Amino acid sequence: MRRYNITYILLVVFAVSIQSQVSHGGGPLPAVMTRSYQHNLFEEMPSFDLESELRIEDPSSEGLRGGYRFAYKFITDFNRNNSGTSFTLPDGRRVWRLGIRSHGALSINVLFTEYELPEGAQVFLYNSSRTHVLGAFNHLNNSTMGLLPVSPVEGDELIVEYIEPAVPAFSGRLTIGEVNHGYRPLLKGYEPGDNRSDYACMASPACFGEDREYALISRSVVLLTIDGVTACTGVMVNNTLNDGKPYLLTASHCLNKNFGVTSPDYEAVAGRIVCFFNYTSPTCDSLIRGTEEMSVSSAIYRAVNEKSDMALLELAEAPPAYYQPYYAGWTIEERGDKPPYAGIHHPRASVKRINICEDRLRMRTFSIKEMDFYSNSHWNVALWSEGSTDGGSSGSPLFDSSHRLTGYLSGGASTCFAPEDDYYVAFSKAWAPSDNASEQLKIWLDPAGNGSQTLDGLDPYDINPCYRLSNIGDRKLQDSISNTRLSAPASGNLFGINSLQTTEYAEGYHTQGSAWIDGVYLVTPAIDDAPGSLEVEIRLYEGNGSPRTLLHSETFNPVYRELSLIDSTFIDTKKRLGRAQESFVRFSRPVHVPSGVFYAGYKIKSAANSSFAVYNLSKGLASGNTAWINNKGSWIQASAHPLDPFATSLFIDPVVRYSNDSSSEAAQREDVRVWVDTSRKQIHIRLSYADNNVCRIYSTGGQLLQENTINASESIISAYSLNSGVYILQIRRNHSSYAQKIFL
Repeated sequence: MRRYNITYILLVVFAVSIQSQVSHGGGPLPAVMTRSYQHNLFEEMPSFDLESELRIEDPSSEGLRGGYRFAYKFITDFNRNNSGTSFTLPDGRRVWRLGIRSHGALSINVLFTEYELPEGAQVFLYNSSRTHVLGAFNHLNNSTMGLLPVSPVEGDELIVEYIEPAVPAFSGRLTIGEVNHGYRPLLKGYEPGDNRSDYACMASPACFGEDREYALISRSVVLLTIDGVTACTGVMVNNTLNDGKPYLLTASHCLNKNFGVTSPDYEAVAGRIVCFFNYTSPTCDSLIRGTEEMSVSSAIYRAVNEKSDMALLELAEAPPAYYQPYYAGWTIEERGDKPPYAGIHHPRASVKRINICEDRLRMRTFSIKEMDFYSNSHWNVALWSEGSTDGGSSGSPLFDSSHRLTGYLSGGASTCFAPEDDYYVAFSKAWAPSDNASEQLKIWLDPAGNGSQTLDGLDPYDINPCYRLSNIGDRKLQDSISNTRLSAPASGNLFGINSLQTTEYAEGYHTQGSAWIDGVYLVTPAIDDAPGSLEVEIRLYEGNGSPRTLLHSETFNPVYRELSLIDSTFIDTKKRLGRAQESFVRFSRPVHVPSGVFYAGYKIKSAANSSFAVYNLSKGLASGNTAWINNKGSWIQASAHPLDPFATSLFIDPVVRYSNDSSSEAAQREDVRVWVDTSRKQIHIRLSYADNNVCRIYSTGGQLLQENTINASESIISAYSLNSGVYILQIRRNHSSYAQKIFL
């Protein structure tokens, strides 16, 4: 029996309590261990009419800014019993490997419709050349509904590898119920802003470096992939309890294929959304690819009103602190006289852009043949003074001069050549057009019931926020970077592999005392990413005057997410290194820096790769040197280089959190993670230390309401007896304490 059907419409119906698609490090088995087990490995996907798919009408021609399809969907039933090959390793671990081949695919992504792993088990997904690896996914990715959506992998062959312990608690359950064949090209090696005239007018948030508020509100704007085949823009929004509930607003037509699906299952669609934070170019003049490593997948459907083109979702897991999320404030005042207005969006799923309108707005009626929207419900941007929108910008926010959300993009026709006539649904028109909770914003965004007309934005981690330190960006010099080459007779990159045989480099930082480092950003030029050629280790040092004590090391593993800018699609797949870009390397645990000085750097361990480097500040621009070179076992400043001495800085930016007392330090060290399932009144807690933890729940007035002992790294605390509202959660271990506000 064939184990797949060909389909293009959504067939799977499920609830959406899925945890995010967060991988947990490690790597698949070495190729030499699997070479003997290739028989019956691959399942071949059938052909389909690609030309017919490419001829599907572009919905943007009808006025919607739209989401865009990039993949063809097959419904499958691949599992350990009917597909692939299984074998046992000498140490007793059991392995299941399945290959999926879809001829001509530019990428393949899958949905596990059954996913439940025992502790110690791992799943990896990679292409045949192993140039892109996703995983490990493990028991921490288990969800109540047993589902896991996984990002696309470049190429027309995908290998799924499951490794189970010799003595598991139970036999892992895995079923691949969906395979998506990516038929549109992946992102080219440059940002469209560099070479495409139709993007030239769209500025990066980095161009607004002097405006702190634009930098703040741009953190609320996210890139969305929906149902594995479309892309839009969304915005995180605050509510009147200021409790950090991760509400996400976008356009409803992003979820219903531009009103092409009758009675869509919005719960199912919400569960298949992947939300990308911080996909932003770190430079302004010459845009480069931004960070793609920060995503949360799956959301909970809260409200949809098609007549106001509104979709309000709640992320299944709150974004962690190192994502630096921001939840936008809003206004339901129907005033169009508060310019300048800023539209922030991801056109064609590209890096984030900001448009500016200096004129007042007027309320207009916007209509398309597929949907009769409420009359006089859209703000009309008659003319952009800077920028325009494009396909994939739908759902993006429009902010007034108070930096509050006043509308979200529904449709329009603006281009860089004609930056005019875009339509944003007025936030007020989606506020309470219906008494039905599932068709309005008010009941969700004003749970305090105080009748607020306006609300400020919220940094959900403002008590202990993360900061991105940058010796280049903080001086507004990010557009003055270069990849310096050594002068003749020497050769090679000054901060890469070269004829002087220096292979380790670092950037010095001063903090405001004790700090915790979650990871580092690296901004790199094009890198040769031929298979097997890249082996780089990210390192964190402490030292008085120079790097001395190694605090932590992490493999630079290019397991990144991919976007297609050329044809208005976004896919999450291999982040090819052959172009300038920014990457984020998250440390496997937060690293404590007790003193105010540390060094973040990298060591190139594979001589086969001659091109890896990090951008440095160009000669003559640095007043003082912060870059270091390990020269024959001794650290020297770049200004003391034996051949090319000059003061400079490396574009390596650590993400830090400050600790003011021992209690908060202990909480950071234990890496406490908390999220709340409000529908079940359950508190999910993940701890690095599994013993002697006491969990207490207090009222906001300080009354102890509940106490539980936790002796596991992962626990679920039931708070069913408590009324809905705001509480204080405290976790104590020995003499350390962690506390945060929660909403039940």
